[in-house]
Amino acid sequence: MPKLKQLFSSQEGKIFASGLALLILYILGIMMVYIFSLKVANDLTFMSITNIIFGRAAGISYGFASGFGDFVIVLSNIMIESISVMIIYPLFVWSWNKSLNLELFEEYFLKVQNLREKYRDYFEKYGIYGLFLFVWFPFWMTGPVVGAIIGFLIGLKHYTTMAIVLFGTSLAIVIWTYFLKEFLQILNQVSSYAPYILLGLFIAVAVYFKFRPNRE
Repeated sequence: MPKLKQLFSSQEGKIFASGLALLILYILGIMMVYIFSLKVANDLTFMSITNIIFGRAAGISYGFASGFGDFVIVLSNIMIESISVMIIYPLFVWSWNKSLNLELFEEYFLKVQNLREKYRDYFEKYGIYGLFLFVWFPFWMTGPVVGAIIGFLIGLKHYTTMAIVLFGTSLAIVIWTYFLKEFLQILNQVSSYAPYILLGLFIAVAVYFKFRPNRE
């Protein structure tokens, strides 16, 4: 208990607690929706899962395929990505500092460290501005969790990293949403199945990048 109390009293512990609180609120919100509409609640749940597994582009595409409006799509995807960052980032910090032994995440954390080494010169040159662009750029296939961990590895303070990553992530989601909305309006003139085709495409791309052979 004393060790647990010490962990949660740290800055990263407060970030972790905030992430858990947001997760609980998000789950309670979806549970409330179940009272009024089973379909909407299921679609919200699957949109969240799609984002987590296949990335924000797929999550947003699922939202459009389900018939959600811009506000719901943007808010839900920002929530799920913010929760992911605020929970996984502290776990990495605790693992890095040997405060916790998290074998489940070791392989993932190692990949992020290798990615940081790959872009070492870029981050050393541009610092926080480079991190912001890394997280914000709509077509970058790395994600906010990776950006947050790299922020820690290049020596940024915890709250600075959170501010940069969460702002960059929110802006990227807004851009993705309105870009895909305009793109779908064009595709809908060709096929009424355009949202599902786009969703399948983003899932296929995500699977390819996830399972492609490591050439390095």
